[in-house]
This record gives sequence, structure tokens and C-alpha cells, in this order.
Amino acid sequence: MGDKNYRENLKNQIKEACGKVIYTYTAHHKLADRLEREDKRLKSWQIILTAASSGGFLAYVVAHDDRFIWLAAAASFISLALNLYTKEYRKQNEIIQHRNAANELWEIRESYVSLITDFAVLEDSEIRQKRDELCQKVSDINKKYPATDKQSYIEAQKALKENEEQTFNDGEVDALLPREKDNSENGKNQ
Repeated sequence: MGDKNYRENLKNQIKEACGKVIYTYTAHHKLADRLEREDKRLKSWQIILTAASSGGFLAYVVAHDDRFIWLAAAASFISLALNLYTKEYRKQNEIIQHRNAANELWEIRESYVSLITDFAVLEDSEIRQKRDELCQKVSDINKKYPATDKQSYIEAQKALKENEEQTFNDGEVDALLPREKDNSENGKNQ
């Protein structure tokens, strides 16, 4: 009875670890997506401010209205501040870091799923060894890449629980796969 209880506890521990990896994997994707949206907004504002600055200067040249030069100066100042901010803040690098972390976690997620699938045919010592290896790999990734934040975790939680992003409905996977040919028909013709 104790051995069965131990295996059940071991399987539950592995399932929990797998769940944590899935959450972290999804949180890295959500954070990278959010950073990409912010980066696109910043770049759009840079273009808008540059256009306002240039347009204000051209309008001043044509109309000789001092309001246009003030508009151009304000837009130019804000544009400069935004450019200085983006120069120091390497958002693209951070996006790449989170995408890379998610990509590495995907492999671990798949390894956990395989371990859970193979659980019944593996010895306890094999299971523990694979569990420890996966745990070490997760630890290495967590040390190598930046952490996610609370907002990305909340977005991951919503994606996984409400939107079921990492799950399939009955028959959904089969619909994605190529249809199998009926071998009995092929055998009759040969």
C-alpha cells in the first residue's frame, strides 16, 4: 500500500511541475507579446512626433505663424526624449529573451508530458532520475533568462483556464492530422 501511495505522490509531483512549466512557458509568451505591442506603439509615436515636428516647421515656413514653430519644437523635444528612452531600453532584446525562454520551456513541457505518459512502464528510480533532470533544466532556464511579471502570469492564467490555449477539445487534434487511408481497401486491390 505504501509503494502505491508513493507512486501516486510521485506522479502528482510531476504533474504539478509540468503545470508550473506550462504556466511559465505561457507567461513568457504573454510578456513577449505585450512587449512587442508596447514597442510598436513607441515606434508609431516616434513616427507621429517626427512628422509633427517636420510638419510644424514646414507650416511655419509657409504661414509664418509662431504657433507652428512651438508645435514643431514641442514635438521635437518629446521625440528626442522618446528616442533617448528607447536607445537605453533594449525592448527587442528583452522580447527575444522571453521568446527563447519559452522555446526552451516548450521542450521541457513536452518531456514532462512524455514522462507522465510513460509513468506506468517506468521504474521509480527512472522516474526520479528524469524528474530531477527536468527540474535542473527548468532551474537553468530560470537562471539564464529574465523572470516574467505578475501581469504576464495573470494573462497566462486567463489563457490557460478560460481560453484553454494549451488544450484541445475532443476530436480537435484528429481534425488537424492527415486522414488515415483505409489499408483494407489497399490490400484488396493488390
